[in-house]
Amino acid sequence: MHRKACRSKHQHWVPQFYLRYFATPESRDTKKPQVWIFSKDLQDGDEQLTSVRNVCGKRYLYSPRQLDGSRSWALDDKLSDVEAFLGLIWPALATDFVDLADEHIRKALSLFVATTHMRHPDIRDAVEETHSKLIEFVEAGRTHAGGTPIVEADQTTEKSHEIDASSWQTYKTLGKDGHDQEFVELVQSEVGRMAQHLLTKRWSVLLSERDVFVTSDKPVVITHLARVFYGYGSKEAIIMFPLSPSRLLVLDDLHNEPANQYYPLKESNIGAINLTTWNSSRRFLITGRPIPEVLHELNALSENSNDE
Repeated sequence: MHRKACRSKHQHWVPQFYLRYFATPESRDTKKPQVWIFSKDLQDGDEQLTSVRNVCGKRYLYSPRQLDGSRSWALDDKLSDVEAFLGLIWPALATDFVDLADEHIRKALSLFVATTHMRHPDIRDAVEETHSKLIEFVEAGRTHAGGTPIVEADQTTEKSHEIDASSWQTYKTLGKDGHDQEFVELVQSEVGRMAQHLLTKRWSVLLSERDVFVTSDKPVVITHLARVFYGYGSKEAIIMFPLSPSRLLVLDDLHNEPANQYYPLKESNIGAINLTTWNSSRRFLITGRPIPEVLHELNALSENSNDE
């Protein structure tokens, strides 16, 4: 009964308890925390001050429609449980010093980072794009007289196999509801795998004595210093996640360096880190700081790079 009473059509891919920490100082501890958002899309105009309830949300993102017309709330329930637990320990993660070597802390935070990455609308879009490309690829090959594709087997069998016509047509005509269901299944199957991988990384936190870090509508930032194409599992991939305006989690593969440390942030690196967050965003930069102040730091970094 409790679950049913709390159902929400507007489902957030970045939790509100997390965004609260990036709210303006005067609203952060109120019932209606507000954040500044600044868009990559020029049509969105200037920065806007808005409630955390209004950002990073989409209707029924995790509740696909089933064949009988009802909604499945299984993933939404699991995400709610994760958020409820992390919400309890987030004050310490965001403002204090925790033992990054603690197994319980690491597992909980790994799960949260993995969940935040996988539940994103970009992953949902990728599911649909992959579906479209697979159809295009398969149908570009040989087909049965009735139009059903024939998939070549590998060299060990030297045989061709026809795809079952009914199964192929069902897959080919997969619509929005089908893509929504595939997305939900992908999230549930991949989160654990990603979380396990994050546990193998070297963990550290960049620390600032004042509010400097920004976040975005895609807060899990994955970068690589050498590769153009990479993912979270790529060797030497670096994963950054702003815990709060004064804490930034960094996961890397520099295992020859001390692990589970808090490192003071160099003032000269503020612009570079926030620019990386901005570049990785889907659409919006999110912060409690004045946008002109943040943009000044980004512009200063760009000007210094041009001078070099």
